[in-house]
Amino acid sequence: DNAAGALQDISQYTDKVNPKYELGDVNVTTFGQTFEQFIAGFASGEIDIGGNWDRTFDTQMTGLVDAFRAGTIVSSTFEYGPEGADSGDHRATGEAVLTNYEVDSSIQDQVTWTATLRCTGTITFNSY
Repeated sequence: DNAAGALQDISQYTDKVNPKYELGDVNVTTFGQTFEQFIAGFASGEIDIGGNWDRTFDTQMTGLVDAFRAGTIVSSTFEYGPEGADSGDHRATGEAVLTNYEVDSSIQDQVTWTATLRCTGTITFNSY
């Protein structure tokens, strides 16, 4: 989403996406057992994204940062299709909080941006 809550296609500004989905565990070992026992705990997710810096995109991202800081939004919708967005392609969707946005300017190098999205709530895995 942008700061106004509208889902945006940021493919043209992005050259890396690194989703990490984790499932915690809970130790339920009781006295007298000789091996630890576990059950599944809470699921979580985080998505690192980045690409070449662009003025238009930077305006969108700084607007999103400002909206999170001001409390005018509490999460932003994401949709990620590692294969693309054709019918039948895999897709992950959910809500996320923007926890980091950085711009890296180095001499003799392309100006780039990176961001981290911390997933909040359920992540849905399905197809387009």
